[in-house]
Amino acid sequence: MPSKRSTVLYCRSMAIGNRKMEDSEADRAAVLAVIRAETEAWLQRDFEKLASHWVQSPQTRRMEAWTSLGVRVDEGWDAIAARIRKIVERFPEKHAFAERVRWERVNIVVDGNVAWVTFDQIGSDTGEDRKRQLRILHRVDGAWKIGCMVMMESSVEEANCPLIEVDAEARILWTNRLARERMRSHPGLAAAAGRLRARQRQRDAALRETVRLAFGELQSQRPLNVVPKQAWAVALGEDEAGAPLYCWVLLEDGKVLISFDDAKMVERRIASARDVFGLSPAQTRLARLIVDGRDLAAASDLLGVSVNTLRTQLQRIFDKTGARSQVALIRTLLSAEAPTK
Repeated sequence: MPSKRSTVLYCRSMAIGNRKMEDSEADRAAVLAVIRAETEAWLQRDFEKLASHWVQSPQTRRMEAWTSLGVRVDEGWDAIAARIRKIVERFPEKHAFAERVRWERVNIVVDGNVAWVTFDQIGSDTGEDRKRQLRILHRVDGAWKIGCMVMMESSVEEANCPLIEVDAEARILWTNRLARERMRSHPGLAAAAGRLRARQRQRDAALRETVRLAFGELQSQRPLNVVPKQAWAVALGEDEAGAPLYCWVLLEDGKVLISFDDAKMVERRIASARDVFGLSPAQTRLARLIVDGRDLAAASDLLGVSVNTLRTQLQRIFDKTGARSQVALIRTLLSAEAPTK
């Protein structure tokens, strides 16, 4: 039978252990709250609030690794702040965390005054992209602050749209399941002798040239500046109903990929075009209808405004984008890409 003293010591040990566990849980919750608050501040374009969650010292680092476009490292808070300010000022539109971002595979380790967190972030300013992240935090005067952020592009296998990998001669190297299913009857693209082709012969040269352009960019390994990945829209003509067809040539994971039938890409590009060219809400709605193949008469019926009003809006869209035809406008709108965090 244990002695009274040993029982007391055991109880004290258990109490200390429980307090440590509670403190550890509290630290993990506090660390995660800081990362969420910093992400929310980014989406709300609140630079001052975002900055309050960082260690503002020369030792602070922000690193991005993109297989297709290389690595960018901002060393010291001054460099990080300058870059973030530039993006916030250029693209001021605000978003809600719940509407744009979710986290998966969150892992938090706390050891004294240092914590590190790994997680996958799905969604951002512009779409359903996936980024693998590492955050290292320090406890400064009792508050957790971000001292290092590492962000890496995810693999293309996780994409939820049709993707085809090609070589410099447009030979098909790999396709995902969605591409295999939809290529059988796609009105704009076809596979012939192992190569990806535009079904309309007159569009094939533009597709091949864009693939070569993408390989040139890939081989140049230019440093990441503002946009973390590149994509070029390729017009493929029209379907039987007269709606415009297009695909995108993408650089991701060190590969050249063809994406098509991607509704989220269209939404993302229209949103980016709105930010890049300063389109008004009315102009943005009209731009989307034009991309969907609507003429001004059909757009007038859908929007409940006169054709003359839409003609004026279209001219202003031309002025802002520099396009001089609806075909050129669609290409411009679908090629727009705003920077992401």
